[in-house]
Amino acid sequence: MRVMTEAAVSYRYFLPAPELRAMITTYYAIEIGGDGLTEELLFPEWANIRLLLDGGWSQTFGDGRTLSFSPPTALMSGVISRTARIRGGPGRAVGVGFLPAGWGVFTSLRARDYVDDIVPLSTFVGAAADELLHNVLAAPDDAALVAALDAWFLAHVAGAGLPDTALVTAHEALLDPDVRSVAEWARRLGRSPRQAERLALTYFGMSPKALLRRQRFLRSFAAIREQPPGLWGRMIDPGYVDQSQFIRDFRYFMGMPPRAYFARDVSFMRAAGKARAALLGDPLHGLHAAVSASDSSSV
Repeated sequence: MRVMTEAAVSYRYFLPAPELRAMITTYYAIEIGGDGLTEELLFPEWANIRLLLDGGWSQTFGDGRTLSFSPPTALMSGVISRTARIRGGPGRAVGVGFLPAGWGVFTSLRARDYVDDIVPLSTFVGAAADELLHNVLAAPDDAALVAALDAWFLAHVAGAGLPDTALVTAHEALLDPDVRSVAEWARRLGRSPRQAERLALTYFGMSPKALLRRQRFLRSFAAIREQPPGLWGRMIDPGYVDQSQFIRDFRYFMGMPPRAYFARDVSFMRAAGKARAALLGDPLHGLHAAVSASDSSSV
């Protein structure tokens, strides 16, 4: 477990059972204190289960839609292609971060149909969503929380088989900064560009071109996030022609240029990034390494 607290926000991250690590990046618990609302911009990321335990929560997407939720409730947040604004607190929430290969084990529904959206978890698992929420609410401490999550997921995916090695390969290629074109990504998969696009939309939620653009941005963001602006030009991904192109991408993905973003109070996501990096080495869900079933079972 790793805990980080900044301002009135506390993040705690936990690893799932070894058998689940090819599917799930982490479990996490959020507590927001204080008297008012906390507001933050989420990074583009893979799908998450969100269990809202108490407090008031809402999320506004790039197209202007705002979804509000009344806890306790169990939700599935699809892949986030661009930033979304989250508001919450005081309150508690528990989350589960998926890997793309995990999506393929967890559900037969297409990831593309849930991009930039949040729907009831029951859409995917029926009444088992209420069981999960009940078990998490009943957990008296963090050890019991992790045990409840592990037990529920192990039961849910029993008999579903191992994550598809093609999805692990596809994910690994996305994380490789030398893979800069759809053609190269498809070549790494041993598939035609059309076949690679179908795979991407079904399990990753976005087209290969959009995925490669997003990963290039996330690598650059992670590199500059703790650095002064004068160093940014040397640290951005080599796939960018120049710093101006990176700034345009930053505005596209985060809704504002980098200087404006870092001038904000980013205590919510800074606490999350520190806690995540302390446990896993990377600060962003979207940069989490692909994990093969053999790797996870040997942990």
